[in-house]
Amino acid sequence: MIPESEYIRIAKITGSHGLNGGVKIFITSAIIDRFKTGNVVYLKIGEIYKKYTISDFRQRPDRISLLWLSEVTNRTDADSLKGTEIFIDGSCAESFRENLEEDAFFYYDIIGCSVFYRNESFGKVVDVFDAGAGDILVIEDSKGKRYMVPFVESMVDTAKISERVIIVNPVEGLLDI
Repeated sequence: MIPESEYIRIAKITGSHGLNGGVKIFITSAIIDRFKTGNVVYLKIGEIYKKYTISDFRQRPDRISLLWLSEVTNRTDADSLKGTEIFIDGSCAESFRENLEEDAFFYYDIIGCSVFYRNESFGKVVDVFDAGAGDILVIEDSKGKRYMVPFVESMVDTAKISERVIIVNPVEGLLDI
């Protein structure tokens, strides 16, 4: 479980939509209910998480959708938010855990996990992101070098996630050390 004081990224604003403050968002959460009207979200502006309330949401078939926030009422304000990430707090994120299937987890459960490669400590998971064709695991080694591994069952073993351990078995050459 994560503390309420932590924030979990659920989307990123990619642009504005219309004249009344709507924004286009790229959704990084698999739980669409997080975008219901009335829900509270946080936008990270600089180093500050500012609270907003969702006033409307229109889902599209892909990961790009439309969102309206009560506090954003015109295109100028919406334009200024391009590139801003949208978060929920830890308690909100945890409230959806009961909906998970057995042996399932949230991506934020993986961030911070120790990574092992060839039975040796390799680094820590620092991010997971959608690369279009699939998700990518970002691993940082002890020297600060980052590696990207496709988050597919054949390369990433999450069987020990309850121990905060991930085992990677990437294709030859992917982690040229």
